[in-house]
Amino acid sequence: MKTILVPVDGSEISLKAADEAIELAKKLDGEVTFISVVERKVPFYGVGIGAPNAVDMEIETKIEENATKCYDEFLDFLVEKYKNTGLVLKSQTLKGIVDEEIERFAEEGQFDLIVMGRRGLSPAKRFFVGSTTRKIVDSGPSSVLIIKE
Repeated sequence: MKTILVPVDGSEISLKAADEAIELAKKLDGEVTFISVVERKVPFYGVGIGAPNAVDMEIETKIEENATKCYDEFLDFLVEKYKNTGLVLKSQTLKGIVDEEIERFAEEGQFDLIVMGRRGLSPAKRFFVGSTTRKIVDSGPSSVLIIKE
C-alpha cells in the first residue's frame, strides 16, 4: 500500500483520518493525497417557477468559488502541517457530488487505500441522506480504512 487517498472536509474526524493516514504512510514509505470536494447540488426551484435567473446563478457561482478557496487553503494547511514527514504529499479540490467525486478520483488515481472518517449519523439521517463513507465502502475501487469518532 503505497498510495493513500484521504478525503477531508475540515471536520475533526477528517483531521483524525489525516493523522492516521500520515502515520500509516510513514510506516509503508508511501505517499498521501488529500482531497476535498465542493459539493454541487442540483438547485430546486419549485414546480412551475421556471429556470433560475441570472442573480440566482451568480450567487451559486460565488458560493462555489468561496468554498473552493476555503478548501484550497485548508489543503495547503494540511500539506504544510505534514511537510516535515519526508512523505510525498499532494492535494486537490474537486467539484461535484461528494461520494461520486471521491470514487472517480480514487479509481483514476489507482490508490491502494482510502482513509476517511466516519461521523456518527443517527439511523434516521443515515436512511434519508446516506453516509459518504458507507457509499465509498460499498462502491469504491480501493480498500477503505474507516476512522471512527
